[in-house]
Parts: sequence; structure tokens; C-alpha cells
Amino acid sequence: MKRKALLVACLLIAASAVSCGESAPEKELSPIEPLSSGEESAPQTEPGTEPATAEPDWKNQIVYTVYPEPEFPDLDLTGKTFRVSGGGATMKSDGLTGEIINDTVYARNLQVEERFGITLDFVPSESADGNLKAIVAAGQPDFDMVYGEGDRMWSQVSLGYARDFCDLPYVDFTEGFWFPNLLERFSCYGRIFLAPSDICPNLGGTVVTFFNKRILAENDLESPYQMVYDNRWTLDNFLAMIRSVSRDVNGDGIMDENDQFGIGTHNSDSVGTFIHLLFGTGMRITAPNEDGSLSFAMDGEKVQALIDRTSEVLRDGSVAIDLPAYFRRIGEDDRLQDVSLFENGHELFLLTLLNNMQTGFREMEDDFGVAPIPKYDSEQTQYYHRAQVLSWFFAVPTTCGDLEKTGAVFTYMTWLSNQTVLPAYYEVTLKQKRTRDEDSAKMLDLIRNSINFDFGDLFTRIRFYLVNAYDTGSYERIVGSTLKKLTKDLNKLQDKLKNLD
Repeated sequence: MKRKALLVACLLIAASAVSCGESAPEKELSPIEPLSSGEESAPQTEPGTEPATAEPDWKNQIVYTVYPEPEFPDLDLTGKTFRVSGGGATMKSDGLTGEIINDTVYARNLQVEERFGITLDFVPSESADGNLKAIVAAGQPDFDMVYGEGDRMWSQVSLGYARDFCDLPYVDFTEGFWFPNLLERFSCYGRIFLAPSDICPNLGGTVVTFFNKRILAENDLESPYQMVYDNRWTLDNFLAMIRSVSRDVNGDGIMDENDQFGIGTHNSDSVGTFIHLLFGTGMRITAPNEDGSLSFAMDGEKVQALIDRTSEVLRDGSVAIDLPAYFRRIGEDDRLQDVSLFENGHELFLLTLLNNMQTGFREMEDDFGVAPIPKYDSEQTQYYHRAQVLSWFFAVPTTCGDLEKTGAVFTYMTWLSNQTVLPAYYEVTLKQKRTRDEDSAKMLDLIRNSINFDFGDLFTRIRFYLVNAYDTGSYERIVGSTLKKLTKDLNKLQDKLKNLD
């Protein structure tokens, strides 16, 4: 069955719920079908068009990879419960509503329960760390996993509250339905204590480049889409476009929130403009050594060059509006994820979370597009997007009492989510409901396939030093001069993680 069959099946489920007006069925609901096993689904072509050539061309086709169902020989979990503390909109569903994501999640959960004869139990958590420490401190063996914000969980991992995912049977991060660089970029001595999963897709928490199409057209600027296709969506071109569109709209001689800017900026460690441009260059915080340990791998000269190139534009108040300064001036706290000025047509560009496509631009009158974070230069072979520190991850509490059950259910649920929930979220919510052109859909494919995890970004505090280096204009004074101490702290953390039971 092609990927469209999945969407049709889910839509039929939703349609039946709406037309009949009945409560959600129980176990008789037919399982949703993942993408068919075997070859990748073929792109569809319009009648009369030439068939796709053998040369891959992501500009003209979107290919979804099919992964075979994981096998769990002789595994009997009948009557057991799989319990997770924390949750999200793509983890739990109480019944059919006619909304495609909710209904796909509902069907997925039933299929997981039927596959193993278990009960799924998602326990809400008021804490962003999923109550990991509290669960372990209470010695609760009935919780299989917790789900929480990475920036809140990493310190608890270092204190020994989470198990190594590599201890779980059936979990193999080399399988394609996991993030491709997770094992290589997020492990320490081959151990992984936090793991993302398409059970709750991380795509929406990725920072991307949004642009205003009206401002683009009024200034006769080339579309970032075409620049991506031609390998010209680079930092220099991005900065040049920012400089070219600013305008004192009300003619009062003061550039403020009433006027038009090339970009709105802020410099936080989480969703800040500079830190994501930095990761967009492909720079790594840490890289593995032969023994599995990690060392800092930053190119100080390149970081300094980026600071110099961006500062002269992003700090120029005639072309870029400093959003934190704006909020302070109007007497409000700095709102890192506020998108109101972009939504109201005052900025050509804004680097912000992809989720704003769903939640932040609902009232926007101007058409907008979405593009990747620009490359450092045209010699850079691919785009990079940071799995930022506010992303949410799964962890296994050390008190987990049944590792075989946890590994099997987590693996199967991740695989099924990758093949069903992710395409539904991706196709329907992002591509069809929120994007306003076909090119945006192609950009989303590129962005998702270039999300990168970095151990040093989450498990160390060096990101604060990098942000400070941008503020002061000097990598060497802020980062280089403290690298010896930072390395000592990194090695101490690694030794702790290596020796955790």
C-alpha cells in the first residue's frame, strides 16, 4: 500500500466518527497500515508529464522510506502495562474526533496494544523533566519511560536517574526509523541516555527560516526556494537580502516596530538567531574519539568569522530589529517565541520554531514561505538544522522493572509512528493545512532530513559561552580562554556517564 493509502485509511476513520456521531469504537477498530514493506513509495506524476529519471531530484519528488516491521520472537507481554510519565499531543488520544493527527495516534495506540496484548498508560506530568527524579526516588518499577524537555533532563541523567538505551533489548539505533546520526553524535562511550522518537515528532521544534513573500516581491528579490535549488542559499546572500528591504514606513525618521526590517533577532541559547546560524554551518560542539569518548571539536576561526560576518548586519538597527530590546521598551518580558512582528508584516525574515507554522501565523495576511537555515557558503555540501535543547526526549528510569517489555514496545511504537503518525503529521498538518505553496513542502523534506543532534550542545553549558562570544564579539576571549576548564568539565561528565550502573 502506498503512503496515500495510509492517509485515506485514517481519513476514513475520521469520516466515520464525524458522520455517525458515535463514540469511539473499542478494539474492533481496524489497524492502520504503515507504509507497505518492500521498495520506497514512488513519486506521483501528472498525466502527460515525463517519468522521473533515475537521478534523484528532491526538488521534483518526495520519497518516503519504508522500513520492515521489527520482529520480537517468542515475546509474550499479555496483560502487562506500558506506562509513560509525561506526554504530548502525538502520544495520547482519548478517541476519534475527525482530526487526522489525533485519529492516527488513536489507531496507532490501539494497534500497539493489540500487537502485544498490553495496555498503554500515559500519565500527565506537571514537570518538564517528566518526573524522572521523583519516579526513581520513589522506587517506582511500574514506569517504563519518562518524556521531557532535554534541557531539564540532562542534569538528572548525569546524576544516574536514567538507564542506557543500549541496555534495552530490541533497540537498535542503526535502524532507519531512528534519527540517522543519533548513535554517532549523541552517544558517550557508546551509551545513550536520552532518545528522540517519532512517537512525538521533533520536527516542529526545529528552528527554520521563514520569509515574507510580499516584502520579497515588493523588493524584486529572488525567492529563497530558487536559491536553495541552485545551491545559492548561503549566508552572504541571506545577509545581503536583509540589508536591502528595510524601510521607514511612517516616515518619522525612527526605525521601530512600526517600520519594515530585514529580520527580527534575539540571542538566546535555545532559539537565538546566531546560535542556529552557527549550527547551520555544520559546526560540531563535540566529536567522538576512537575509544568512544568525546572531545570539543569547534573551529574557533570559523566561529569568529561567523561572528564578524553576522554582527555587522544583525546588530545594525537600521536593518534588523532587536526583539528583546523591543519588548523591554514596551514594558514586557522578552518572549523568545513571539512572532507578532513577523506575523504583522514587519520583517522579511525570522528564524523561529517550525511549530509557528501551525500556531504562530494563523492570522497572518501576507503569504509566507519556509526555507532551511542558510549554508555558510556554496562549498558546504548539505544543510544542517540543530535539534535544539528545548526538544523533548524519552528516558528510561533506572527503576524500570521490565527492560524487555520496555525495549520491545518502545521500538515497535517508534517504528509504527515513523510509518504512520509522522507522515500524517507531515503531510496533512504541515504540508496541506499550513504551507501555502508546493516549494514549502519540499523544504520540509530537506529540513527534516538534516536535523542533527550534538552531545556537547545538550550535555554541556558551552552554548552559553558561544552566545556570550557573539555578544562580546570575541570567540577567543570567551570560549578559547576557558576551553581548558570546559574540557575538564566535559571529561568529568563523561567519566560519570561511563561508570553509571
